[in-house]
Amino acid sequence: MCVALKVNRFVAIDIGQLCIGMYVHLETGWLRHPFPVSSFKIVNDEQLQTLRTLKLKAVQVDLSRSDLEEAAASAAADPQLAPAPPENDAHAWRNSILGVQSRFLGAVSVFDDVQALLPVNPEKARTTTDMLVAQQVVKLAQARDLSLHLLADTGGATFGVHGVNVSVLSLLLGKTLGLCNDVLQDLGTAALLHDIGKPGLEISASANALNQGSGRTPVRETVYARHVGESVALALSMGYPPAVTTAIAQHHEWADGSGFPLGLLAADMDIAGQILALVNNFERLCNLPLQGNEMTPHEAMAALYGQYRQRYAPDVLKAFVQTLGVYPPGSLVELSDGRMGVVVSVNTSQSLKPQVLTYDMQAPQKLRLVDLLEYVGLGIRRGLTRNQLSRNALEALQPQRRLCYFFDSSAAPAAEKDLA
Repeated sequence: MCVALKVNRFVAIDIGQLCIGMYVHLETGWLRHPFPVSSFKIVNDEQLQTLRTLKLKAVQVDLSRSDLEEAAASAAADPQLAPAPPENDAHAWRNSILGVQSRFLGAVSVFDDVQALLPVNPEKARTTTDMLVAQQVVKLAQARDLSLHLLADTGGATFGVHGVNVSVLSLLLGKTLGLCNDVLQDLGTAALLHDIGKPGLEISASANALNQGSGRTPVRETVYARHVGESVALALSMGYPPAVTTAIAQHHEWADGSGFPLGLLAADMDIAGQILALVNNFERLCNLPLQGNEMTPHEAMAALYGQYRQRYAPDVLKAFVQTLGVYPPGSLVELSDGRMGVVVSVNTSQSLKPQVLTYDMQAPQKLRLVDLLEYVGLGIRRGLTRNQLSRNALEALQPQRRLCYFFDSSAAPAAEKDLA
């Protein structure tokens, strides 16, 4: 598969490091600055000083429209304007990820409460579910840019983690497809509850991992397939409408008719069902119950676009790649300068330029966080498997066997940072 990559022409520059000759784009409303337009080239000191009075930490600079020679001369004439080396802010980055992880674990904990409440008080279980999903839908609606983060392995039970993972990814894909908030609420709910009937069934780990029967028994006739109906029944007991229960019923259907339990075609499936089927399969490829055969997210994305491509509606699959990028968080990669690393964060509006935690054999004691949005000439050369990492890189990066995801509003682009 060949994907055309666009080199990002914008770079975030600290407000104190702007120079005459730079073409800036102010990401704020017209009422918050005195300039007649929000995008323009800095041509004099007056504009420069006015920009510095704005309450902005950084400004987007369009390199393709900037006079870089003039900017360099301006910086040289005033040493205070010379770009400073990036600060080592590893602790702040780690703390930001810990904050996102805390919200993820909070969501998993609430989902655990839903499972405990469901047999005894389905109405309260629904109220709790609705509040959990609504919180995420509101965040999606409020944020202009979103980042999807790779989180540390929680080490706990996989059921709640899988439900939250699938719900988060489904909501992001739904937003990319332009679904309204009401539809996103139903989608997020169905994604969270799609396997709610599974714990009550005795499903072997191998069947759970492979999603298939044994011998000549079709998968739709196995015990594993029964969890779909059980999940729908429990969602109905909570009082959910067809918009939710239909998506749950379709989360193992494929667009080519090869899924179960009904063998539906794409034309017979709701958009929420199509989204849920795709995301659920991606998450399972990355987090198989039986460790050893799981894929990196890049490998899983390649599989969806390759051997499993016929299972999904083309527009839904295309939007999924647009949302997560070719190298979703957790992917092992080699940068164009030879460094190896793991993708730790993806801005969903700039998914081809993720943040990468890199290992450099020239400085093996430090990992560096590289935000590819900051570099015009630096990109990802190729995806890697675990076996393609050097022993030292594998020990330093310690790629996770189980992946957890959560989203947050995108912060201002970070510089390259050292991680001890």
